[in-house]
Amino acid sequence: MTVTQVEEDPGGVLAAVDGLATAVEENAEDERLLVRRLRELREGRAEGRSWRDLLGPDERPSVLGLTGRIIGRLTDASGKLRRALARGLRLEGATIATIAERFGVSHQRISALLRREDRPTDL
Repeated sequence: MTVTQVEEDPGGVLAAVDGLATAVEENAEDERLLVRRLRELREGRAEGRSWRDLLGPDERPSVLGLTGRIIGRLTDASGKLRRALARGLRLEGATIATIAERFGVSHQRISALLRREDRPTDL
């Protein structure tokens, strides 16, 4: 494969790589905030405060909200990368069976993945 072909980004793989990198960077910030919030919960309970008090409406974003945001962001970005990699490998001539072997899933899973539009991960 030539440099020009790589720069053209067949299958959108490089865009998906960039998307996952961005998601990881954003998650790193949220994870630091989540750790602080979890420590605050632990300390608050050690002080005898109620869960109702600790999980009040002032807690924004909430521990569960942060957790969901982190998981959702990573799930979405990694799913896009999987689909883009499968498309990119297929465009390079890889068989579905070969792609499945590399991904560690069945060939049926890869066939389904290649038929899907970009949406949250399916692998």
